[in-house]
Amino acid sequence: MLGNNRSLYYYLVEQRLSVVAMETIMVKRNMNKISRHQQIADATRKLIVKHGSEYVTIRKIAQEVGVTEGAIYRHFPSKKSIMTFMAENIADNLLGDISKAKDATSTNLEALDATLKNHFAAIEQRRGIAFRVIAEIITQGDKQLNKKVAAILDRYINALQDMLSQGVATGEIRDDIDLHMTAQLLCSMIKGLVTIWTLNNCNFNLVERYSEYWKLFLCVITTQKRHDYLSAVAP
Repeated sequence: MLGNNRSLYYYLVEQRLSVVAMETIMVKRNMNKISRHQQIADATRKLIVKHGSEYVTIRKIAQEVGVTEGAIYRHFPSKKSIMTFMAENIADNLLGDISKAKDATSTNLEALDATLKNHFAAIEQRRGIAFRVIAEIITQGDKQLNKKVAAILDRYINALQDMLSQGVATGEIRDDIDLHMTAQLLCSMIKGLVTIWTLNNCNFNLVERYSEYWKLFLCVITTQKRHDYLSAVAP
């Protein structure tokens, strides 16, 4: 009887170890898959910035990554699917910045300011690549890709609107302004400033220029009480 129990015990241990081993293999495969996806996206982004989207083909991407075309197709069925993945990546980064800012700041205006500063700092570091990728996607005229980009911008604008709404609730932001339109204005400000910066060969500090815009924007959206406070603590 004791021998049977030991056999059963060792059998169960062996089965559990097999399950753990399979789970480990699956995790590694998923990590490798994510890493390869990102590698392909980075290569595509690099080609777009250098030559434009029309130049980008699966063959060129494969050459940039250093793999065969078949290896690319194992991860993405087409160039369009790569562009879709890149657009989703941009959305994750934009919305991720908002979440981080909310956790790291004490007021809604501070969170909004920190979010936009993070955006501009990242844009400056990457030479505006994200906006150039979006622009290239739009120029392709693919309705499905354009719809994807539009959905991303809507999510971003809605997230900004949510932050503005919380600012109204706490008395930081006026309650007589159209919050959705204000969020759209913020989004347009980002795009416009990045466009001016890019056309000027990135020859000014993007974050510093944004800070000047932000001061002007605060004059429009903040309550008188909050405006008086900001004026009192300003250096």
